[in-house]
Amino acid sequence: MTTLALPRALPFDADECVDAVGAVRPAYRDVLEGWVASGNDLEATLATTRHQYAERGITFGIPNGAPAAIFPFDPIPRVIDADEWALLERGLAQRAMALDAFVSDCYTSQRALRNGAVPAHLVYSSVGYLRDLVGVRPPRATWCHIAGIDVVRVNGQFHILEDNVRCPSGIAYALEARAAMTTAAPAWLATAGVRSLDEYPERLRRILERIAPRQWDASIVVLTPGPYNAAHYEHKMLAEHIGAALTTGNKLIVHEDHVWRRTATGELARVDVIYSRVNAEWLDPLVFRPDSLLGAPGLIDAWRLGNVAIANAPGTGVADDKGIYPYVPSMVRYYLGEEPIIDNIPTFDLENAVQRQHVLSSLDRMVLKPVDASGGYGIEFGRLLSTTQQADLSRKVSAQPRAWLAQEEVQLSKAVCLTEGGDFEARTVDLRPFVLVDERPWIVPGGLTRVAADSETQVVNSSQGGGSKDTWVLRR
Repeated sequence: MTTLALPRALPFDADECVDAVGAVRPAYRDVLEGWVASGNDLEATLATTRHQYAERGITFGIPNGAPAAIFPFDPIPRVIDADEWALLERGLAQRAMALDAFVSDCYTSQRALRNGAVPAHLVYSSVGYLRDLVGVRPPRATWCHIAGIDVVRVNGQFHILEDNVRCPSGIAYALEARAAMTTAAPAWLATAGVRSLDEYPERLRRILERIAPRQWDASIVVLTPGPYNAAHYEHKMLAEHIGAALTTGNKLIVHEDHVWRRTATGELARVDVIYSRVNAEWLDPLVFRPDSLLGAPGLIDAWRLGNVAIANAPGTGVADDKGIYPYVPSMVRYYLGEEPIIDNIPTFDLENAVQRQHVLSSLDRMVLKPVDASGGYGIEFGRLLSTTQQADLSRKVSAQPRAWLAQEEVQLSKAVCLTEGGDFEARTVDLRPFVLVDERPWIVPGGLTRVAADSETQVVNSSQGGGSKDTWVLRR
């Protein structure tokens, strides 16, 4: 048992931090020793970070007659040692390359579909598959420039929970978490040997410049749905960090297949790259949804002709489809000729009659997710349902199996958190690292650790009241 002198005991079930016999894991031991040595008071650190979040307006959520709520933050970092991170880096790079190859294949030769690596009917029935884009080749042939891949730890092993390559969000909150800890506990951070996140904005801008039609003078905008979008704070912050203009669709004008934006002074400025935080089906009412006010008429034609670049490229939503998630390991084998370094959570294709029967006969052990939902909405934990509710869910799944994804319920790892009363508490966590895909993938050393709102729930999504931690990846 550890002899680390802490002012309060670590929760036994915080398995990110302690092992099966309650001993502090080596990475956390070093960090917590640094905390004790630094003389930092966690309650004071929490107060300082909350003040900084409030002062900077770091919010997540939709304003409803009042300002959006401050994004919850826990001051005890989530720690990943250098060897674990090296494994994650390789696995995330591998997965991001496979996803990018898959999206490209879907809109060109469709080799994986014809050869059975991914069932064709799942692609053709996906709401994220945009048939109008078949045959398009984006700048530098990259589709998924930014990927946010959700990683969980189960029984000590990392697994992929979900892929996000349409409009992956959360990096701003990871950067703000680091900035808050740098302000609140600089000595603790300095002595822990933590890798920096500072490269991210510059690397993101470099990727966006490389896909611009005018690389020597690239004008970049961040396209946001507007201030009533839950992640609007992130859109604004990223625009500031990469030197881009924040704009909405009603300020974009397409003239002679080139894109312009109306500035605050009413002038028109050329746009070379759109970092889009708007789902593709809303980008152009002439091609996709005619009722959309979030994009601009003619935008897709300008993109097709290479007069503007869009990141992530329209059409990447097909890789976000939860119904296709079970086949990402197959994509890795097919496109890269490699075995997946990080595997999926055990998952079932409900359109397969045998797998569907297994799931419906074992609902107590299953988690079911609507394939087109996000933010943790619509998730059903079988063990929490009554017999009547299970029967109702079974009917829904049997009637529309393509609409659901089933996974075995697994116990996600927990990290130690600070409660309002100043005690330690174990809460479920996941990690969303961010991969920038260029000639070689680059993974920001850390990412967004999301934390459940309380000690009971396994859902960590910000939309469900979850918060965040700073993620400390240790140097070798």
